Amino acid sequence: MTRNRLFQIAAFAVILVFSVCAQPALAQSTHHLTARAVTPQWFNQSPAVTPALFQLVTGMGVLPPVDGGGNDEWPCFPNPANANYPDCSTIAAGGVVVGGPAYTWPLANCDASAAGAPNCGQIYWFYEDDTGDNTSHLVVSITAKQGANYVLNTGNFDFGPNPFPAGSVIVISDDTAFGTLGATGKNNGFCAGSNKVCADPVAGVVNLVTTTKIGAQKITGKFNIALK
Repeated sequence: MTRNRLFQIAAFAVILVFSVCAQPALAQSTHHLTARAVTPQWFNQSPAVTPALFQLVTGMGVLPPVDGGGNDEWPCFPNPANANYPDCSTIAAGGVVVGGPAYTWPLANCDASAAGAPNCGQIYWFYEDDTGDNTSHLVVSITAKQGANYVLNTGNFDFGPNPFPAGSVIVISDDTAFGTLGATGKNNGFCAGSNKVCADPVAGVVNLVTTTKIGAQKITGKFNIALK
């Protein structure tokens, strides 16, 4: 793995305990959402607090290559419990590897206006879960708009009953591009599963929103990128 393409976040000690993938609403969904969590260490030793979900880092980074086991090489953590552990086994405990973040992205690379267009990057966000709620479902979504037009909308992805213990820090990620994939109507292209209509991207700012819900608890993350 080439380290100068990675961005390390060492704000918390990292021991991987869960890795789950959402099942898309449509069999041919373009989305690839995953959720991975770390156990609480010194960063969360207090009793449960209200509100109990906290938004942390949010962004879009370099698309991960796929390793020999078919796993994205990042996000990853230095712990053998992680399926892609060999990809980041040489970094010290307390580190996280994600793709290098950027604000400006080439429109030509991220324009998924034709069928079969590849992904261009990975959207990811971290949050802390202090709910202790393992009955309510973990539901997440990503939207990306240019003006009034969606260029990406995952709809609600349901991971089932929240599997993460109180105090966990979780990273959600999705490999993606933007646009219609040459299709029309609701659920086309990167709007699969949302019941919305996607448009093809144009040069300019893209406004992205991530949403995480567990029962009555809900948090959002907002950030922008520019396509040029």
